[in-house]
Amino acid sequence: MSNYNNPKNKIKVWTGKAIFHVDINSFYSSCEEIRDPSLKGKPHAVIMTDEENNNITKGVVATCSYEAKRLGVQSAMPLYKALNLCPNLLLRAVDKRYYNMISEKVMEILERYADTLEQASIDEAYLDCTRKISSMNVTVDWYSNEIKKKIQEECQGLLTSVGVATTKSAAKIASDYQKPDGLTIVHFDELKNFLNPLKVERISGIGSKTQKILEEEFKIKTIGELARANVQVLIERFGKKTGTWMWQVANGEDDEKVTPRGDHVSLSNESTLDNFSQDRQEIQEVLYDLIDELYGRISSYSYEYRTVGIKLVRTDFSIETRETSYNSYKNDRESIASAIDKLLDRFNLTKNQDNNESELAKKIPPIRKVGVRVSNLIRIPNKMKINSQRTLLDYI
Repeated sequence: MSNYNNPKNKIKVWTGKAIFHVDINSFYSSCEEIRDPSLKGKPHAVIMTDEENNNITKGVVATCSYEAKRLGVQSAMPLYKALNLCPNLLLRAVDKRYYNMISEKVMEILERYADTLEQASIDEAYLDCTRKISSMNVTVDWYSNEIKKKIQEECQGLLTSVGVATTKSAAKIASDYQKPDGLTIVHFDELKNFLNPLKVERISGIGSKTQKILEEEFKIKTIGELARANVQVLIERFGKKTGTWMWQVANGEDDEKVTPRGDHVSLSNESTLDNFSQDRQEIQEVLYDLIDELYGRISSYSYEYRTVGIKLVRTDFSIETRETSYNSYKNDRESIASAIDKLLDRFNLTKNQDNNESELAKKIPPIRKVGVRVSNLIRIPNKMKINSQRTLLDYI
């Protein structure tokens, strides 16, 4: 952990908003390591391609492991160039459905810690944790480590880099400061000293074109130099909105809020089994135990749902999912429980209800983790609004 400009690592009182930026390290590649732990410590890459695993001959690198990055492999690099740099590069085809599933789990964890959560992309989010940290009477240091630890525990070792500051822009810069598995905390009175020596390209939103203009026309290379620039000159060159924004970010004075982006796509709850199992009744009981917390969250958000799904993760880390949809929206606990019973019948398990073992199921790895998920969500007030809208039939 880096507690910026605090070499003795003394715990300081936090001043101002507590804004977190959480970035999942090399997300696609990290997801593939969850599915196949043998990839850990090796150079490997996820490829944008229409070809299948074990037969990838063309495409573009979507992301790669840090071992591959150290050899020069980069995102958006053609596969042939990546293989020239790293002939033993292990390849996996992009699997967005699987990555989205992991991302949803991470975002659900982050929601527990945030006053407000803004998902910026599949692998990063902003959190305003000001009220929760204050009400719990804990330090930012402790809270940051709890977030990292919880994601690592509940997402099979997934590592994140976290930045904490009093503004969104600085939190984003801080999360990029140390990778992988970094934690950089920048207190309000340290913000300018932290930003000053960094290149302007570190500011999210300043692209290569703007960077070139700043350097060639204004001789500005660092954030500190941008902070000391005449804001009126920046406004004249880049316009009022952009010029003011750049100057405020460089001075740590921007006040953009963490803003939720729409409703949930789904809600889920998961649990790792104490002992790996193929026993249908044991698995069913664990799934039933997950319902109460999930239903509590459904109720707290005033959601109704149409689709219920369950997920089983086997000891070889393969993931199997089944789901079913109701004809109408539901908001009761029992509709989740009754769907689980039927969905379990669609999996191959060693022991069925009669306690018999099939020859096929004997060859299938046992279950190590289970999950319950609801999707096709709608908030009850929104539903009432939809139902209250009249149609032509209402006037006949």
